[in-house]
Amino acid sequence: MFGSYYLINEEFAIVKADHREFAVHYTTYGENIFFRQSWERRVAIVEENDPCYWITLREQRIGGICIEPNSLSFFFLEPPFTDINQVLLKLKQLLIQYSNLNEPIRVYGILPYQTEHFLRLGFLPTETRRVMIRPTEIFESQDVGDEFIVELPTLEHLDKMAHSCFNAYSGADSIGYPEKNTLEQQKQDLEYYFTHNKEEILRASSSIVFDESNGNIIAVCLVSLWEDLPLISNISVIPQYRGKQIATKLLKKALTVLFEEYDVVRLFVTAGNPAESLYFNLGFHPGMEQTTFHLPYRNR
Repeated sequence: MFGSYYLINEEFAIVKADHREFAVHYTTYGENIFFRQSWERRVAIVEENDPCYWITLREQRIGGICIEPNSLSFFFLEPPFTDINQVLLKLKQLLIQYSNLNEPIRVYGILPYQTEHFLRLGFLPTETRRVMIRPTEIFESQDVGDEFIVELPTLEHLDKMAHSCFNAYSGADSIGYPEKNTLEQQKQDLEYYFTHNKEEILRASSSIVFDESNGNIIAVCLVSLWEDLPLISNISVIPQYRGKQIATKLLKKALTVLFEEYDVVRLFVTAGNPAESLYFNLGFHPGMEQTTFHLPYRNR
C-alpha cells in the first residue's frame, strides 16, 4: 500500500525496512514481554512478510512500525527521539486516510508507557494481556478429594472437555478466553491442541477432573509447547466448583511433572481476570502488559 517510501508531510516519512534489521532494532528498543529465552527467539517475532517500516524525521530514523490499512503494530521509537504524541498524530492521520473506514482500525502490542498517548488521540483499549512465568518445582501429591476423579486428557474426552470449557468461559468469565466463546470454537481449540501436542510429558502434566457423581468434566488443565517451553494453554473450572483449590492443585501437578525436563512454564492472562491472583499467589511472575486498541468511528 505504501510502497518503499511514503512521505507523510514535509518532515515525516515511513521507509520500507528489511524485516531482519527491523527485528533487531525492535528487539533492542522493546521489552522482552514474553520472557523469550534467547535473542533469536525474540528477533523471530517479526516475520518476513510483515509490513515493516522505519519512521524518519528529516530523513533521520527515529523509530519503526508495522503498518497497513486498518492495522498498526510493532511501534517503537529510538533514542534520543522521545516525542511519541507527535509521531502518533501523523500515523493516525495516515491510517484514517488509507484504511477502510467501514472496518475497525486496530493497534496491537502497545506497552504501558505508550498507552496514554493512544488514549489522548482517541484510541480505546480493546484488551490487555500479559505473560506470566514461573520455575517448575516438585510439590507434594495434590489430592482433589474423593468426590472427584483426575485423568489425563485424550481425544475421547473432547466433547465433554469442550462443554466444560464453554461453561467455564461463559458470561462474565469470558474475559479469560481470548476468542469468541462458542462450543464450536472450543472444539476447534481442543482439536488443535491434540493435533500439535503429542509429547508424553505434555499429556502427563495435563489433567481433566470429573465429578464422580455425574461423570461431567468440571475442570481442565492443558499444557502445550510454545517456543520450546511449556505453556499452560488452558486452565478452567466451571463456576459451581470453584473455591475448592482445584485449579491450584492442577497447576502444582503440572509444575511437578514438568520439573523433570523443563526449568520454567509460562501462561497468558487477560487483565481483569480474577485468575491472575491465583497465578500470582502460586509464584508466577507477571510480565509487562500489552494492550490492543481500536479507533472508534466518532474519533476518526
